[in-house]
Amino acid sequence: MVSRVILISASLLGQDAGLEHARQLNLERAANLPNYVADEVAERYTRRSESSKWKYQDTIETEITVRGIQISRQNWRRNGKPVSPGSDGMNMPTTGFGAALKPLFDRGCPTTLGFAGREEVRGQPAAVYRFRSPANGCFGNLYGSRPYNAARTGRVLIDDPTGEVLQFEEEATGFPKGFVFVQRNQVMTWGSVKIGDASHWLPVAADFFWHFSNGEFYRTTVEYKNHRHFEAATSITFK
Repeated sequence: MVSRVILISASLLGQDAGLEHARQLNLERAANLPNYVADEVAERYTRRSESSKWKYQDTIETEITVRGIQISRQNWRRNGKPVSPGSDGMNMPTTGFGAALKPLFDRGCPTTLGFAGREEVRGQPAAVYRFRSPANGCFGNLYGSRPYNAARTGRVLIDDPTGEVLQFEEEATGFPKGFVFVQRNQVMTWGSVKIGDASHWLPVAADFFWHFSNGEFYRTTVEYKNHRHFEAATSITFK
């Protein structure tokens, strides 16, 4: 019995050590996210509550500029044709570019993390942690008819032993009556990408899901590729 207790305690200690390593690594990453440009390809789908089949809507391609956790989009194309960003239906996800790291791992936030086992993600062994954050926590506002900072629950899958986030899964619920949607989910996939001669651990794909209060469901699957440095041109005129 004594040996069993020792083994269990050692196992828990290892889980705690792994989480602390991931916490430190990802808080440092959150404070030093690179600025870059990438190509974004988003396929959008809709369905009604009475149906289980998604209907393809369109494909939106943009060039995104990422500065820390802030993004902007330019060079919009819809189904291969140039469009203006103000066109009908051009709403796109505006979160996920490292914005979850600090709310997830910072001890100053009300987020709780608990070990939930191990599984493989794209062939890589991962430690799974479930998390919970109350409304008005550190994750920030979601925007519909008005901004609201909803409660979040979900999982984060962390590479053993590097501490890198392989996948982040979040569900936001508990929106006030009259809010435009009643649930918002996201799955953010991270991976190693090259920007110039350097490798960075950054988002490479995402899956967003909205359940609207009118009974409609929207889904957007996103791929981020061709990560690259900013390119700037300067024009100097001598008189």
